[in-house]
Amino acid sequence: MVPAAIVRLDSMPINSNGKLDRKALPVPKSNVFARQVYEAPQGETEIAMAMVWEDLLHLDRVGRNDNFFALGGNSLLAVQVIERLRRTGLSLAVSALFKAPTLSALVTSLEVHKAFETPPNLITPDTTTITPDILPLISLSQTDIDSIIQLVPGGVSNIQDIYALSPL
Repeated sequence: MVPAAIVRLDSMPINSNGKLDRKALPVPKSNVFARQVYEAPQGETEIAMAMVWEDLLHLDRVGRNDNFFALGGNSLLAVQVIERLRRTGLSLAVSALFKAPTLSALVTSLEVHKAFETPPNLITPDTTTITPDILPLISLSQTDIDSIIQLVPGGVSNIQDIYALSPL
């Protein structure tokens, strides 16, 4: 584990119980974070992503070679990055941020979000048998579908749809 920032203190703040008073620790200034030589973000996507990082990490500026985790990012903030990018029309898997944590490398793994229209639900109240061809959101064998049906109390009549969980 490498610290995101180092702040020199003359002494550690201690509370009345003799323990470290974390609330009294100074907030690191943006110039003490581990950073690369600043190179401005290039292109619309890098600029948009840099603005998201700056906002979430409370930084004045983020360069294209800066590392999200070295700047103080963590897994919880990574999920927030993904969500904010999604709102701007950019799609990214959380794992991509861990694999390519610098701004410039991450942009290469971005896919511009394409509007996805959910296909109509083919399972109706009158459906008596669920087959792979009526499940457009997931690829399952008939054996897998039958296993799921056996687990649902009431069987097919209590299934509205079958699909995979979201990656988040």
